Amino acid sequence: MLFLIIVFLASFSSFPHLPGGKLHMATHAEGKLNNKLFPQLVDVTAEAGINFKHTHGGAGERYYVETMGSGCAFLDYDNDGDLDIYLVNGAPLPGYPVAKAPKNVLYQNQGEGTFRDVTIPAGVGDASYGIGCAVADYDNDGFVDIYLTNFGPNVLFHNNGDGTFSDVTGTAKVGDDKWGASAAFLDYDNDGDLDLYVVNYVNFTIANHIKCGQGSRGIRTHSHPDVYDGVADVFYRNNGDGTFTDVTEKSGIYNPSGKGLGVVCGDIDNDGDQDIYVANDKTPNFLFRNNSDGTFSEMGLLAGVGYNEDGVGEAGMGVDLGDYAWRWLPGYFCY
Repeated sequence: MLFLIIVFLASFSSFPHLPGGKLHMATHAEGKLNNKLFPQLVDVTAEAGINFKHTHGGAGERYYVETMGSGCAFLDYDNDGDLDIYLVNGAPLPGYPVAKAPKNVLYQNQGEGTFRDVTIPAGVGDASYGIGCAVADYDNDGFVDIYLTNFGPNVLFHNNGDGTFSDVTGTAKVGDDKWGASAAFLDYDNDGDLDLYVVNYVNFTIANHIKCGQGSRGIRTHSHPDVYDGVADVFYRNNGDGTFTDVTEKSGIYNPSGKGLGVVCGDIDNDGDQDIYVANDKTPNFLFRNNSDGTFSEMGLLAGVGYNEDGVGEAGMGVDLGDYAWRWLPGYFCY
């Protein structure tokens, strides 16, 4: 899997606007008459100096984790005003020939349309089987940090402010060792410190790998999500001193039935605190409403966002939240 960079040749200012600043969505006929209504995209990956290839690590055993791509993040890790890129990679699985072990990569934005690989000097070339990442300044020191969700122990890289990072997972106590899929930073208790929600997928390990397919015909396939049980997500409260406390059960978040892949946070009811929505794979999605007392109530079913219109849990992957009707209410989930 190659990483691609697409750039806009036309700025969004070329879109026609209605009074009040709202976008006018052009019709198909209008678009045919005036191509300038739509931004044009060009692949500049090679030109920008990005040379990243994702490795799934499989060698024919069809391990379930091979089916997952990895995440990435744009972040200004050096505070120079330009967005840099962090790319998460897979890792060798049993039987995979290893000439050079794949690692995550950090590209520094040079400010003129190109990037430079600074993974080694920055110290962020984690070689775990990576799935996702989240970036935020969790300790309020003015520099963006990186949290990795892995197939195996997760990792927290603290930004030292000098172009390097330190692995502080053990000190921070956030190294959950399940199959981490996604993560999100949020301030759920409004104390000024960013807390951390970690989405876990299913209870798959190399040891409990189940061979799927049609053995009589010699056909091997990857597993289906229904083959493995779900596992509970993990919720960490930021203690404000560089460490976190696991409040998964205390907060009411604990639910081992989920098979999460995506998470998004926002104040869905405009009551001044952050709520959490989790997109699950083939099981009901979770909507955790913040009760403003350190606890959450799961209300996906009651809010109409737990199942599809047929009452079935869908294959939720990623998720986003937005105010699609310009009502100042972030009330639309897309997953």
